[in-house]
Amino acid sequence: MADLNSTQASQLGDNFFAMAKLVGNYRMANRASLTNEQNDKLKEVYTKLSDYADQLFTTSAILVMNDVQNSLDKINQLTAQIKTTYTNLQKVQKAINIATAGVKLGAAIFSKDLLAIKTAVKGLGDSMK
Repeated sequence: MADLNSTQASQLGDNFFAMAKLVGNYRMANRASLTNEQNDKLKEVYTKLSDYADQLFTTSAILVMNDVQNSLDKINQLTAQIKTTYTNLQKVQKAINIATAGVKLGAAIFSKDLLAIKTAVKGLGDSMK
């Protein structure tokens, strides 16, 4: 599971949830004609598919939180660098570039778009070189 990203885990969770729903709907629609063994087997499959979906949704949430924590760590590191860099700046344009990158990062954070946050973190780092 470590090779999945949060979006992929969520998509797989959606797929397993859809499969579970189909099995559950089939079971309910045909319960009168199912033997006890068939009903039990469909119930078991439904439960297992639902469990997989839940596990994948949980994995997706954990991966999102890991991405957020990594971004926060990088933001903290960059903020410390900015404090040092600003006191040593010789060129106004570099100050403008860093400030602009900081604004972009703030906008990305408030948009709650992880890709935009990652891009803005990289942009902030690049502006300080």
